[in-house]
Amino acid sequence: MDSTSIHVDGRYDSNDDDPKTIKLVRGYSRDYRPELNQVVINLITENKAGIPVYMQAASGNLNDNEGFKNIVKNHLSCLNADQQCSHFIGDAALYTAETIQSLNEQGRLFISRTPQKLTLVKLAIAEQENHAFVALENGYSGVWLDSDYGGVKQRWLLLRSEQAMKREQYTLDKRMLKDSTTSLKSVKKLTRERYSCALDARKSLNKWIKKQGYTEIIDIEVIEHLAYKQSGRPKQGQQADRHEYQITGQVYCSLTERQARLQEKGMFMLATNDFSETLAMEKMLGLYKSQQSVEKGFRFLKSPDFLTSSLYLKKPDRIEALLMIMTCCLMVYAALEHKIREELKTQSAYFPDLKYKPTQTPTARWVFFCFQGLHVLTLSQDKELVINLKERNNIIIDCLGPIYQKIYC
Repeated sequence: MDSTSIHVDGRYDSNDDDPKTIKLVRGYSRDYRPELNQVVINLITENKAGIPVYMQAASGNLNDNEGFKNIVKNHLSCLNADQQCSHFIGDAALYTAETIQSLNEQGRLFISRTPQKLTLVKLAIAEQENHAFVALENGYSGVWLDSDYGGVKQRWLLLRSEQAMKREQYTLDKRMLKDSTTSLKSVKKLTRERYSCALDARKSLNKWIKKQGYTEIIDIEVIEHLAYKQSGRPKQGQQADRHEYQITGQVYCSLTERQARLQEKGMFMLATNDFSETLAMEKMLGLYKSQQSVEKGFRFLKSPDFLTSSLYLKKPDRIEALLMIMTCCLMVYAALEHKIREELKTQSAYFPDLKYKPTQTPTARWVFFCFQGLHVLTLSQDKELVINLKERNNIIIDCLGPIYQKIYC
């Protein structure tokens, strides 16, 4: 299960008190369009083909934690009775005390990523040197930990990824460089300022320190200056008209802080209430990664080729109807793509990809593109012929079986 948002253009009346109607309002925008109203799509797919099994349109300002909790409480039991799924998988938004309690009460096995902000997760990552990690495939290593978070007995899997660590280290260094550059500019402005009293100077300094992410300041001094109303050199023995105070200090990026941040990189925690021996570390990680199937569905729904990256309908109920139609399109698309890939593997056949290299995992979008330009030539009243068929088209037609062969051949 996951969610995404689609922005909508135009003005909408959000004063409707009907609880069944979604509200088109501003919220957290995943499309980087915070100035526009939006609608949220909650989607559940199966993990092999990405076929959607549940969709719910929600108000644009709905929090993921709250939305997931309501779905688990009100709808998941019906879905379980029909689908008979083994594990319910979600990202960190699924992992709240109320939600996992509800899943456990329903007898549902779940796999979820735990939020990094949890104190217990932070403590486990900080004490990683005390754990005996087991090497896994593709640069991963992991260790089992016991937990009863939310009053639910569960297993936590602390994972370390070498690839993620390198990627996040690069991001950290880039962020630190940007932060230090900004800090140098701001500290120059700070040290040029003159204050009427030392207390004001200290307050300004403390305010600056709170805004810093990776930059620190040492050798701090508040220097007193004598100020005169008249310009030029003061006369001998002339009394100052006022006193001014200036801040001085040296700015630096702490390597100790960087090292502490690096220890957190490439680390993440998965949680499950499945204690069976069949759920090994590799299997649990693989099941969690299969959540990418729902992300793939979102990419399809928001693709420019689908022409629904933004919506122009005026009524919220019509937008809900359109989202349902879009989900049905995704269902057909995902099922057809899965069937094509399975049949290619079964028949040991290959389909040329964009670079004309043979593949057994083509996207349905590419297959659709390859079927453009076909025409029906009518030879007589009873005879028609499909022209412009190429060899790559026949590969797909043979995989899909007699019904498609009858249409094209």
